[in-house]
Amino acid sequence: MINKALNICRAIIGEKLSVTDSEINNAIEQCLLIPLFSSIDKKQLHIELLRLYNVRQEEYKILFDNERNTPWLMEFKANHQKSDWKFWNRYTTYLQNTKNFAPKVINEIDRLTDDILDKLYNPTIRDVKGIDKKGLVVGQVQSGKTANYTGLICKAADAGFNLIIVLAGLHNNLRSQTQHRLDEDFLGFDTKHDRAWRQDESNRIGVGILDRNNTAISITTIDSDFKKSLTDSAGGVSFDVSNPILLVVKKNSTVLKRLNTWLLSQAEDINGEKKITSKSLLIIDDEADNASINTKKADETPTAINSWIRKIAGHFYRFGYVGYTATPFANIFIPLDKDDLFPRDFIINLPAPSNYIGAEKIFGTSLEVDNTNDDLLPIVRKIDDYRDFFPDSHKRDDVPPTSLPESLQTAIKCFIVTCAIRIVRGQENKHNSMLIHISRYLIWQNLLKEVIENQFLFYKRGIEQNDQSIMEQFRAIFEVDSDSYTSYCTTTQNILNSSFKDIDNKIEVHKWEEIKPCLYKAVQKIKVMSINGKSTDALEYYENEKTGISVIAIGGDKLSRGLTLEGLSVSYFLRASRMYDTLMQMGRWFGYRPGYVDLCRLFTSSELNEWFRHITMASEDLREEFDAMWNAKATPEKYALKVRTHPGQLQITAITKMRNVDKIQVSWSGRLVETYQLLTSKEIIRKNLDVTRSFLSKLGNPVTKGSNDYLWSNVLPTDVLKFFSEFTVAPQLTKVDLTLISNFIRKLNQAGELDSWRVALMNKANARTKFTLSSQISSGCFIRNTAGDTDTYIIKKNHIVGNPTDEFIDLDSTELDKALQISKQDKDWKKTYPKPKLVRESFRSVNNPLLIIYPLDPLGANSKEENGNPIIFQADDDPIIGFAIVFPKSNTEHTVEFAINTALANEYYQAEIDFDDNNDNLEDNE
Repeated sequence: MINKALNICRAIIGEKLSVTDSEINNAIEQCLLIPLFSSIDKKQLHIELLRLYNVRQEEYKILFDNERNTPWLMEFKANHQKSDWKFWNRYTTYLQNTKNFAPKVINEIDRLTDDILDKLYNPTIRDVKGIDKKGLVVGQVQSGKTANYTGLICKAADAGFNLIIVLAGLHNNLRSQTQHRLDEDFLGFDTKHDRAWRQDESNRIGVGILDRNNTAISITTIDSDFKKSLTDSAGGVSFDVSNPILLVVKKNSTVLKRLNTWLLSQAEDINGEKKITSKSLLIIDDEADNASINTKKADETPTAINSWIRKIAGHFYRFGYVGYTATPFANIFIPLDKDDLFPRDFIINLPAPSNYIGAEKIFGTSLEVDNTNDDLLPIVRKIDDYRDFFPDSHKRDDVPPTSLPESLQTAIKCFIVTCAIRIVRGQENKHNSMLIHISRYLIWQNLLKEVIENQFLFYKRGIEQNDQSIMEQFRAIFEVDSDSYTSYCTTTQNILNSSFKDIDNKIEVHKWEEIKPCLYKAVQKIKVMSINGKSTDALEYYENEKTGISVIAIGGDKLSRGLTLEGLSVSYFLRASRMYDTLMQMGRWFGYRPGYVDLCRLFTSSELNEWFRHITMASEDLREEFDAMWNAKATPEKYALKVRTHPGQLQITAITKMRNVDKIQVSWSGRLVETYQLLTSKEIIRKNLDVTRSFLSKLGNPVTKGSNDYLWSNVLPTDVLKFFSEFTVAPQLTKVDLTLISNFIRKLNQAGELDSWRVALMNKANARTKFTLSSQISSGCFIRNTAGDTDTYIIKKNHIVGNPTDEFIDLDSTELDKALQISKQDKDWKKTYPKPKLVRESFRSVNNPLLIIYPLDPLGANSKEENGNPIIFQADDDPIIGFAIVFPKSNTEHTVEFAINTALANEYYQAEIDFDDNNDNLEDNE
C-alpha cells in the first residue's frame, strides 16, 4: 500500500527532479484525501519521498573520437513519436513505480543511454557495410550498471537493433541471475523452464505486468545457456523473426563456439565471404575486464574467449560492442588495433548516485596521514585472531579448523542482530545475506560450512530456549562497547552525528527491548550455504521474493565478481589478491543499503583494509586522469596512452594486464612519488641514514619554513641523482624504481627541465626521537604507524606525506591562493588548501621539483605485539628515512622505457588463476 501511495504522490509532484519540503507535504495531503490511503503512515510516506528526492546524481563524462562519430539519434527521434519507444517507456515506468528509482537517477539513465546509442550507429540503415563501434562504460562495483545497460537494451530494441547478445560472466549462476534480471526488466516474462510455458500468462513478470504487448524473443533461459537445440526444436526460434532476439550467454569458449557456429549457418555467401546482413548486432559485455581481454602477445593466437567474441562480431556488416566494468585497468591496455576490443569510439565515466555506498565512504581517499578522524562510515571491524584458524598461505590439502575464531563468531551474531533490527524497521520480508570469504579452495569452503552451521545452530537454539548467557551475548553485541568492539547503538549514533547523518532517513537508534523479541523470528529464516561449483546449495532469491530469505553464504570466486548477494549486510573477508581489479570486484559490500546502512559490517584484516584503501585511491586517480582528459576533449586513445605512462603500471597488479607487450613507457610528469614501503633491515636503515646525512650536509645552510621545517633551494640535479643512486628502497615498491626515475630526470634535464631542485627536511615538533644533521640542524622524527603484519614497513594509508600541504612548503602563498580558488570551483572540494594535483600541474615550475625527506621514529615500524610478532625496533634505534618527490607537469611528453619481467608477471598472474582442479572457475560446458 505504501508503494501505491508513493506513486500517487510522485504523480502529483510531476516530472520535477528536485522538490521542496512544502511540495512533498502538499502531495502527501492530497494523497491522504483518497479514502484508500487515509490510514497510511504519514511520517513513513514523508521519509520515503525524502529518500527519493534527496538523491543527488552527478553528470557523467564521456571521451569520444569525433572523427569516428556520426550523430544520428536526434534526427531519428524527430521522425518518431515518443510512443514508438515502447520498451523504453515500459522500463522507465517500471523503474519509477515498482523499483522506486529516484527521479534524478532515471533521468541520468535516459541521458546516458541516448548518448551511447548516438555513439553507436543507426540500426535501420542496412546498406552501409563495415560499421563497428566499440565503447566502454565505467561505473562502480554494485552501483547499478545492470540497470543502465538494460535501459540501453530497451532503447536499442526500440531503435531497430534486432539481435542483442549479453556476455554475462564466467559462471552459470551469474548468467542465470543476469537472465532473470532481463526477464523482469526487458522481456517481461519468466524464462525458467517450469514457469515459462504456463497457459494462463502467469509467467508475466516485471515490465510484462505493466504492458504485455511489447514482445522480444529470448533464445536463452534462466536454466539454459545457448544450445543449438533451442533453435531447432518444434517451438524453436527462427533467426528471421522481426522481433528483437536476446541471448544471455556465459563467457565460456564452448558456449561461444556453439553460438558462433549457429550464427555462421545464418550467414549469406557474399562475394565469397560469409556475412549476416539482416541483423543489426549489439553486444553488451558485462564485467568487460574479466575474460574478454586478450592476454596473449601480438604474434600469438588470441585467448579463446576474446577470439570467439571477435569472430561472432565479425560475421556482421554492422555491430556495436559496449563493455561495462567497475575496474577498467585491463581494458585500457588492450592493443589499439581495430580488430581487438579497445573502446576507441567512447569511454564513459559514470558516477554513482549519492545514496551509493562505495569504497571512498568505507575506506577513504584522504591524503592526510596525520588525521586519524577520517569521516568514514564506521562499519569496518579490523580483526587479527584468524591466523591460527585460517592461515593466509593455507593449501588445499591442509586440514580446515573444527572451531571458529572469536571474530567470526561475533560476525555471525552481528548478522543475526542485523536481521532482527531490519524486522523492527519493517523490512521483515526483505532478503538478508552474509558473506564469508575465507578460502578459494572448494574443499575448505564445503568443510567450513559444517563448522559455521554448527556455530549458528548453537546460537539459534540458545535464542529459542531463551538461554540467558546466549541472550546476554546478543545484548552485548547490540549495546555494549569495549576497547575492541563498538556496539550497534554506538555505531548508528556515530553515523547520525557525522556528515553521513542524511545518508538514510530510516536509520535510528533502537532499544534492546525492541530487538530482543525479534531475534527468534530472525533465526528461523537463516540458512547456511556453500556457494561454489561443487555445491548443490542455491541462492533462491527470486523464489522467495515475497517473503525474503536470510542466508549465510560461504564461497570464493563465485561470490567475488558480478554475483549479487541480495541484502548483503555482514561480510567476513580474508581472501587476498595481488590484482587491483580482482580485489575491488571482491567488494560485494559496495552498493545500495536502503534502511540498513548502519547495520552493515565488514570484518577484515588491517592489511586488507589498507589494500582496499590503496586501490580506492588508485581508482580515484584513474578517474581524475579521466576528468583531466575530458577537460582537454581528448579521445579514448589519447586517454589510454596517457594512463599507460602512469608509474602505477610498475605495480605487478597492473603488469599482469599487459602480457601482450614486452616494454612499457613510464612518466612521472605531475606525479607525487612516495616511499611508503620501507625495508626493516637495520643495516640498510643505517646506510640510508648516512647517505641522507651526507647529501644534506653538502647543500649549505637551509632556511626555516612553517613549523621549523628546513628548505634548501637551487640544488643541482646531479646531487639529487647521487642521493638516489646511493639510497636503497624496498624492491617490493616497484613504482618507486630510482633507476627509472633517475633516467627520467636526466631526460628532462636535457630538455631544460627539473634543473633547480628544492629539498625539504620535515621537522615534527615535540618529537620523542631526533634526527641530528649538525649542531644547528635537528629534526623531530614522525610517527608513521605500520599498516599490518608484513616483512616490510608499509606505512598506514600508503602515504609518507603527513599532510598534503607539505607539497607546498616551497611555494608562494599568492599562487597557492589562486590554486585554492580554482579548486573550490569543484563543489565537492571542502579543504582549506588547493588540490595537490592541480598545484603540481599548473602552479609548480617545470624547473623546480621538490624532494621531501621524512625522518621516522623506528617504533612506528613495529607490528602489533599482541599478534605474536617480535618487537624489532627499540626507542634508541636509528631513525628510518623515507622521502617523497613532487614532480611538476612537464612541457614535454618524455617517458622512460621499462622492460616487463614477463616471468615474474606470469608467476603472479598464475597465482591468481591457477587454482586446484576443483576450483570454482570451472563450469560444466552445458
